[in-house]
Amino acid sequence: MGTKKTHHASQPIKSITTTKDKTMAIETRAGILQNEMADLKAHIYLQYMGKEFSTADIMKQIKHIWTKELGRQPEELRSVNVYLKPEEFAAYYVINDEVNGKISL
Repeated sequence: MGTKKTHHASQPIKSITTTKDKTMAIETRAGILQNEMADLKAHIYLQYMGKEFSTADIMKQIKHIWTKELGRQPEELRSVNVYLKPEEFAAYYVINDEVNGKISL
């Protein structure tokens, strides 16, 4: 029926060894990459039907709503999800997985 395959130990299996020094070097490189990305400043713009909207401006409005309209402290703002709906000229937001709303663009 089928052919039976057998494994011969003609070649020794090489083991992979790591040393603490190599591990620390990898962790150090990863830390450097993370630090470089933390310093990266990105500016994102949505362009739709001849209009332009900045994510920085949208976040500024959300922070204003959080602090001025809701009377919350800036340090209580832990997470923000923003959903852009250019066809509605709106941005929907969810703050700290509990507060949601809409901003007109």
